[in-house]
Parts: sequence; C-alpha cells; structure tokens
Amino acid sequence: MVETKAREGDFVETADGLFFDVKGLVHPPDRIVCYLRYYPDPRGTRSRADIRYAKTYELSERQRILETRWPQYVYYDKAQGRDLQGVPVADVTQLHRPTQRLLGLVHSRHKDSLETNAVELVSVLSKKSQLPFASFGISGSLLVRLHRLDSDIDVIVYGLEAAKKVQKALVALIEENEYFHCYQKRGLRRLYMRRGLQSAIAFNDFVAREKRKVFQGKFLQDEYFIRCVRDWHEITEQYGETTYKTIGRCSILGRIVDDEESLMTPCRYVLEHVRVLSGVSSRRPRELISFRGRFAEQARTGEQVVGRGRLEKCLSHSSEYFRLMVGEDRRDIIRSVGLH
Repeated sequence: MVETKAREGDFVETADGLFFDVKGLVHPPDRIVCYLRYYPDPRGTRSRADIRYAKTYELSERQRILETRWPQYVYYDKAQGRDLQGVPVADVTQLHRPTQRLLGLVHSRHKDSLETNAVELVSVLSKKSQLPFASFGISGSLLVRLHRLDSDIDVIVYGLEAAKKVQKALVALIEENEYFHCYQKRGLRRLYMRRGLQSAIAFNDFVAREKRKVFQGKFLQDEYFIRCVRDWHEITEQYGETTYKTIGRCSILGRIVDDEESLMTPCRYVLEHVRVLSGVSSRRPRELISFRGRFAEQARTGEQVVGRGRLEKCLSHSSEYFRLMVGEDRRDIIRSVGLH
C-alpha cells in the first residue's frame, strides 16, 4: 500500500506520469492537496526514464493545464469552500519524501554535480547548526530526479526550533562568505522577473526586502532555496475543524506583533492596528498567511506592513476571525514600510 500521509515539501506521483508538489499540512481524508509541477510533454526540457517533461510554475497555468487535460485533479474542497488541486489517495503511485531522497543521495556513489553539491550544502548547514541530517530533506526537481545541472537546490528543514537554528547558522555562514553567498543585484533582478512581480512591487522595494533573507541565495555556484516545515508532532490542526470562506480581495496596513511562524511554510504574521486601504473594508484580518515559501522571512515583529491578498473568514467551533491569504495572485504582497 502506498504511503499517503503528506506535508509541504513532499511530491506526489500519479499513474499518468504527473508530479505534484504538496501544499500545506492539512488534507482531506480522501485526497492530498497538491499542485501540478511536472507533466509529460515531448517538447519538455527535462527527462526521466526516456520520457520528456515540462515544468509549470504559475498557479493559473497549473489550473488551466489540469482543467484542460486532467480535470479529475481539480475538486471542490468543503473546508476551503473553493476549488483546489489535489490527487485522490487511490491515484497516488508514489509519495516522494525529501528525507528519503537526501538519505539516498548521501549513500549514492553516482551523483552528478548538483546532487553532490546538495549533499555538501546540507553537510555544511548541519555542522554549523548542530542539527542531525534527519532534520533536513531535498525537495524540488532533485527530489523527483527531474533536475537539470542549472536547477536550484531546494532544501527542507523540519521543525520550528530547527528553523531558528538554521537561520542563525546561515547568518554566520553568509558572513564567512566561503560556501554561502547572498544574491547580488543581478541575481535579485532575475528573481524579480522570474516571479513576475512587476505589477506588485517596484524593483528597489523588492531588493530592500529580499536582501535581508538568508533562506535563499547561492551555495558555491548553485542557487539554493530553504523551506522550513513543521515536524509531524507540531501539526495539530485536523481537516474540517476550521472552515474558510473567501470574502474578497483587499489591501491593509498593520503592525506585526508576532513573527514566530515567519520562517515556516506556511508562514504566518499576527497583526494589530489594522487599517483597510482598499477592497473589502467591512472586516479587518488579524493575521497574514501564505503557503508560498517566498513570503517567509518577509517581515519582523514591530514592523509596519502593507499586505495585499484574498480576505478569508475563518470559522471553528470556538472562534471566528479573518485572515489575509497572500501569494495566490502575482499582485499579492507583504511589504514592510520604510525599508531602503
């Protein structure tokens, strides 16, 4: 029987040759919430077992491809109150786990240059943070063997406390400037264009925020991205105990009072003194949340931020509140005010 207990950073493979990246930590009993990443295409630039694959990144493009060719992977989620992408557990042929892939690479005698550097990256980071290899995993294209030699190294760190130790270690390693290096302006320009942020934020504002981050940059000659995910014992929410209803889009101004989960994916920022700038004005969110790794490390406690996204009403048996979901639209932002 195929293992189907999944979390952020895992990849799902289906019988029709599709690869999905798992989103979030909570899933319905009969499906894994995950988004299309790689699919068979003779024009694709990646290959595995003599099959060529194309990569898709933008959420809207992923949705369009599935609705056109594989509509069985689009479904209405009762808890979220909207259509999501997800694979029925019966259709999962393999669940790819980052920890298992890292372990396999460590013991492999036939690694290419990117795989070798991925193991070296984790080794350096493990030593500096004093965390065991079991706290790390390898995700992204390397996880499903669809990488190219110019691909990023996508690393997963498991656990809230481990995330803090890794961030502290990276600050020191970047200062040492031997293995890890911050993006320079040219690299940030490439990120800015790749993410299609021209309509969301000015480039100079983007640079002011991204240059503070250590979970992205260069390891030797390769680009890396680190995503921190809750460990299994830290995942306490059960599917359906909270329901979410979309209210509409809005922009807000508020102050961060708690950034405890700012390093994680999903990330969360607790707000106070919220003022609605545009859009739905009748409700004020008490938190910003994003399932996109790029919004981790985005703001810090005490900072005033502008947030733009989709307003949701969150309802459980014990509470009712509103949150701003950021990252599903290219125009979405979490921007600290006053950074230069």
